[in-house]
Amino acid sequence: MVHRRRLLFWILALALVLLRLALLWHNNPGLEWNWDEVRNARIAEHWLQGRGYVSFDAGRQQLRPDAFHASFPVWVYAAWFKLGLPRHYFTAAVYLLTAVGGVVTGWYARQILRWYRLPAALAGLGGLLLALYPSVLWYIGAWFWYENLCLPALIWTTYQLLGLLGGRPLPPAKAVLLAAVVTLSCLLRGYLLAVYGGMFAVLLWHGYRQHRGWRGVLRPALLTLGLTLLLHLPILVKNHRLFGAYILSTQPGFELLQGHNPVTQGRFMFDWDEADKPFGRWVQQHLPRLAGLNQYQESQARARLARQWISQHPGAELRLLGRKLLAFFSPENFVANDFRTRYHPVTAAVHLAFLLSVVATALQWRGLRFRHPDALLLLPLGVVLLLSLVFFVGYRWRLFAEPAFVLFPLITGWRLRTRQP
Repeated sequence: MVHRRRLLFWILALALVLLRLALLWHNNPGLEWNWDEVRNARIAEHWLQGRGYVSFDAGRQQLRPDAFHASFPVWVYAAWFKLGLPRHYFTAAVYLLTAVGGVVTGWYARQILRWYRLPAALAGLGGLLLALYPSVLWYIGAWFWYENLCLPALIWTTYQLLGLLGGRPLPPAKAVLLAAVVTLSCLLRGYLLAVYGGMFAVLLWHGYRQHRGWRGVLRPALLTLGLTLLLHLPILVKNHRLFGAYILSTQPGFELLQGHNPVTQGRFMFDWDEADKPFGRWVQQHLPRLAGLNQYQESQARARLARQWISQHPGAELRLLGRKLLAFFSPENFVANDFRTRYHPVTAAVHLAFLLSVVATALQWRGLRFRHPDALLLLPLGVVLLLSLVFFVGYRWRLFAEPAFVLFPLITGWRLRTRQP
């Protein structure tokens, strides 16, 4: 029986890897990079050519210092180009990691459900559901996005932190791996700093309250914090040299204004940087001297305009927050090669099941109640929802809420069935 289960696992794992590779190849047979990484690659090229950490601004027709996207990929690309390796080799490597990451996502989602004491068969189906979920497999998972590497990292990390919460100490080697996985994820997607910061805060608070296994929790937390700070320090120094400010990115100010203005619907605006569109004209009307500012100054100016609009239009802001909530929980999905999003019935069913499970637990229906481990599982969703309200709903970063969407209804259903809420 054990050998059969292992064989079944390896067959399913191989099938999932081949399926994801086929979808990635179908969408991008030329192994091209997405638009964000093309921009980062050009910055890396300018840097290697001695022009500095700059990108070409098409509107101003000049090279300008740039700290908009994550800095870590730029340095990785610079090292790759320095070695003289072709770009499509890099894409192929990312695609292979993406395909293997699908197996990691499914397996450790199963392990999380097993930690919650769901039976093996149901836990396996839950893990498979997450691995085949529309956004995980297709809308984001079948394209060149680093979210596809960060999601399995989040699932794996959640399982390790649940173990710590349950009193299972991490061996030193696994603690180092945990710190490396979290730090690398944050270097690729900066907003994960908030996600992982919140998760470790929950873990430390629980350890403090329980007075049990405190050192076992504190050591990996401090190791992760130390490595994260150490590897983000060069980014702070580089940006201080560029703009005179210790920042990780100039992007927040741009995105704050994109999420708070009279023309937004609360979602990502594909035309946010086009001067001849309604948003671009509105920005130019209120910030006529924008062309004379550097990127950091422009980010600050946009952030001030956003705060000004919010304070002057409280009613419109409340309506906008309502639209963002509806958009976040809607069954829409990100589409990489289109300006529209897509609805999916599986997404709709899962979101409905999640909302019902949260409401039932909050109302303590049939004795249901939230437990301490639920905070670790639900916190990424809460952080991503907060980011969506502060900025805008982005279905790429909503990907990190998908584990909670998929797994929590299964956990709630099992609690009801076993009468052990």
